[in-house]
Parts: sequence; structure tokens; C-alpha cells
Amino acid sequence: MHLFDMHCHLELMANGEDVAQQAKSCELTLLDTGVLPSEFETEQRRHASNDSVYVACGLHPWWVTDTLKDSEIEQLIERARSYPLIGEVGLDFSNAHAQYAARQIRVFERLVSACSANKVEGRLLSIHAVQSASNVLDILEANGTCQQANVIFHWFSGTGDDLTRARKLGCYFSINERMLQSRRGRAYAAQIEEGCLLLETDFPLEPGSMCTARQICTSLNTTLKKLAQLRKTDAEALGEHIVQTSKRLLTSATA
Repeated sequence: MHLFDMHCHLELMANGEDVAQQAKSCELTLLDTGVLPSEFETEQRRHASNDSVYVACGLHPWWVTDTLKDSEIEQLIERARSYPLIGEVGLDFSNAHAQYAARQIRVFERLVSACSANKVEGRLLSIHAVQSASNVLDILEANGTCQQANVIFHWFSGTGDDLTRARKLGCYFSINERMLQSRRGRAYAAQIEEGCLLLETDFPLEPGSMCTARQICTSLNTTLKKLAQLRKTDAEALGEHIVQTSKRLLTSATA
């Protein structure tokens, strides 16, 4: 079965270019989600000839601190006016990052507003929301984003009410192994509509570490099998459904 990793970070791998090349020969497609806009063009050039890699432009909330250059934000907003693949973006109000919550909100609101003001057919957003899902949903709803774009919550960890809101808005959810290690994650994965399920790894596990396409495939297959068990369904049938959803989203965004 062809596999799709809908959220990984090639630029954070010690050997990201090698992993991208390996993907070409092992039936694997990667959505390479960025963490800094200034790295986007380099990543795009690096993988330009590789049809197994889709490169998104992102600004990870962990990087949104007092030392973040305004030029990074402006690059993100400029990309959002015309580029279809945006991510990783969002909010993180966990203890390590809550001190920058106000700036995170300003950046995310600007991004979402720019996306809404500049509609791009098939636009895809891969969103990080840690202890902030309700805030993210408020901003998305205020801008009508889910009616204009395909919103993917990566590794969703909000409340049950947040999940209900996101499902009603038609959001997608990319699931990884670590999400399924928690009771809440497993419960959520069992509830989400089949047509809104995606697979991801969020690799590498540590920035600067080595990775292989084989490890990515193993992780995706493990997640798929656990998902099928949770949902009491056939893994092959579920996997094929997820493949078709993934393919449709990426094709729509880059048509």
C-alpha cells in the first residue's frame, strides 16, 4: 500500500534529503511541514524534482518568541497570499511556551486573516494546537477558514468539546503513534469520521537526529493497525480510504 506521511519535518532531520530520496523507491509520499519561513525556499529547491515530497511553508509556534525576527512573520504572510500548503502553524500554550502566547496569537491571527483574504483553491493548513485548541478554533471560525481551506489538526490534544467543534467544522486529523499512547488520543481516534482521518509521524523524534524512509513506513503502518483495532475495522480497507483522502488533499492543493 502506498503510504502518506501528512506531517513530518525533513529540514529537522540530519539526513532529510536522503530520506526524501528513499521515499521515491518505497511507495511513500511526505508532507514536509516547515518551522521557519526563511527555510522554505531552500527546502523547496532541495526537493523540487522529487514528486514524493510536498513542501509546506510554516512558522511553528515554538519559534514564535520575543527574538523572532519580524521578517520571518512577513515572509509567512506573503506566502499565505498565494501558496497552497501552509504548516506547521498554530498556538502552543504549554508551560514552556505560554509566555509568548500573545505574540503567537497575533501571528496566527494575521496568518489566518491573510489566508481568508486571499483564497487559494485547495489550500491546506497543518495546525499545531497544544492547550490552545479552543483559541485556534475561535480564530478559524471568526475568519471562516474551514469553509475556504482544508484544515488539518496535527496530533490533536484538545478537549472533547474542542474535538466536537473541529469535527463540525469539517476539519481533518493526522494521527501518529504517540497520540495513540494516551487514553484520550485513542478515544478521539475512535470517534473521528473515517473520511477525516490521516496518518503522520511528526518525525524526527529529536531535531538533528537521523531517520530513514523505512522507519517512517513502519511507524505509519503501526499507527494504521492500531487505528483499525480501535475502530474495529479492517486495516487494509481503512488504509486505502486514508490513502485516497491524503491523495485528494495534496492533489487539490497543487493542481
